[in-house]
Amino acid sequence: MIPQDTIDRIREGVDIAQVISAYLKVKKRGRNFEALCPFHTEKTPSFKINVDRQIYHCFGCGKGGNVFTFLMEHERMSFVEAVKHLAPRANVVIREEKSDYRREELDRLSYAHELAVEYFQAQLFEPRYRVVLEDYLRDKRSISDESIEHFKLGLAGKSWDGFIKHATRKGLKEPDLVKAGLAVHNEIKGSYFDRFRERLMIPIFNLSQKPIGFGGRTLKKGEPAKYVNSPETPLYHKSNVLYALNLSRDAIRSEGKVIVVEGYFDVISLWQAGVHNVVASSGTAFTDQQARLLARFATDAFLFFDADSAGQQAALRSVDALYDAGLEVKVMIPPEGEDPDSIAREHGLEKIESLQQEALDYIPFRVRGVDLEGAGIIEREKLIKEMAALGHKIGDPTRRALFLQEAADALRVDRSLLTGISTGSSSDGTVGPTRSRHKKAEVQFLSLLLAAPGTIDRVFETISSDDFDSRQLARLYSAIATQYEMEGLISAEKLVEHLQDEESISLLTELASLDWPRESINHEMAERTGDFLKRKQKRIRSRLKADLDKAEAAGDETKAAEILEEMKQHGLI
Repeated sequence: MIPQDTIDRIREGVDIAQVISAYLKVKKRGRNFEALCPFHTEKTPSFKINVDRQIYHCFGCGKGGNVFTFLMEHERMSFVEAVKHLAPRANVVIREEKSDYRREELDRLSYAHELAVEYFQAQLFEPRYRVVLEDYLRDKRSISDESIEHFKLGLAGKSWDGFIKHATRKGLKEPDLVKAGLAVHNEIKGSYFDRFRERLMIPIFNLSQKPIGFGGRTLKKGEPAKYVNSPETPLYHKSNVLYALNLSRDAIRSEGKVIVVEGYFDVISLWQAGVHNVVASSGTAFTDQQARLLARFATDAFLFFDADSAGQQAALRSVDALYDAGLEVKVMIPPEGEDPDSIAREHGLEKIESLQQEALDYIPFRVRGVDLEGAGIIEREKLIKEMAALGHKIGDPTRRALFLQEAADALRVDRSLLTGISTGSSSDGTVGPTRSRHKKAEVQFLSLLLAAPGTIDRVFETISSDDFDSRQLARLYSAIATQYEMEGLISAEKLVEHLQDEESISLLTELASLDWPRESINHEMAERTGDFLKRKQKRIRSRLKADLDKAEAAGDETKAAEILEEMKQHGLI
């Protein structure tokens, strides 16, 4: 591990604008700089570099971070590589120290997965398993040797502990393999066995090209579980991962479009056919995290699922999250009895491109086959509310209006019927992605907090994360408060390295990039703090009043007296 004070000196010793200008054409705008975002396609610069806070943020795709994260994302460096790369520029000599236990644990789990990829690849080419290679992959699935290597396909053999023996010879212990999701512990017998046996192994990688999990496709006839996937581990969180995004993100970013399929082999077959902007949802509905991850690289999502009803229902289940993330959704419809895998293998690139050109926008897809004239009130009501809910998730007001108008036309109702439906969402006019997801007052409060130059102890003494409506902003506030408590300062560029997910980093850098006149920051901070306290008092009053009414209705005089005393303590009566 590199000591934290060394990392701090390197970060503080370089100028983020100078570093980024070596990779992008930047233009000065006042004190700051801007450029065309390298992480998504755009014609008007929305990538802003804040020299005061030494961070960057793209107000188009939401990507943000500090000088280390820029090199990690743009140059595909690891964190340590980025730190070492910048050390000479900051005139800092790095002296590494022994890593802490948590980092050692993650390194062991990562090493276990690297060993597993190599082990399963070697197994696939063993003579005793040639039938799998020849008959299943090459003949039945038409998978080329190039694709086998590109996707790092492998095989788990029949042995109950073959990988465990291999990994322990390499210095790992059985509990490490259990925690990595690669082995299982039989507590009754006290023994360990491989999680994957007699399965074609498909490794799953993160965006840093590191293996973090596996999908195992059975090779055994009569096996009830067609696929066995890695469980949740410290490395692998299913809700944050899309299969093959590590390989396809450059193509997705270049085209601004992504084709979403259901399965691993759909991806591989499309890739072989020449379609490289493809990922798999692994047969489940999109999570919010997955959708936002795609939105960093694409503007349009083409759902390409099986022609059967289950496949088309999967398309419908994915729409909410994709629209919420700001993606335009289209649906590619395969011919009856076909799926993306068979189309790619039997018809090739030309057929896929044809289906993409014929793809339906979501609204025509959703209402096709619906007899709007013969539908009853209940069915029409359901459709209207569904379309209204989707429309209100679209952050851009112009695009939202167009969507609602198109939906109204398709449903043959007046647009006001959709716009008048309350969906519980808000559009408060704040900058960037925070517009549709967070309350304006909370956004401005945190932005001011990040900009506040003076002592702000009173803020943390009087306001807690529970006082926020937005859970995401509440978590960010907790991280800021912890940094202030531990270090006596608030530094967005430093806090970036301690946040665990890209969404929080994006939110942090966006809020830290908002400009406030320096002379008005303290006054605005005091105003927003006062507003928070008033809102907090109102909530407490409402809760206690409800409790008091309940106690009085039940005739519980003791409880009522306790509530009145609490109200007095809060100055509410």
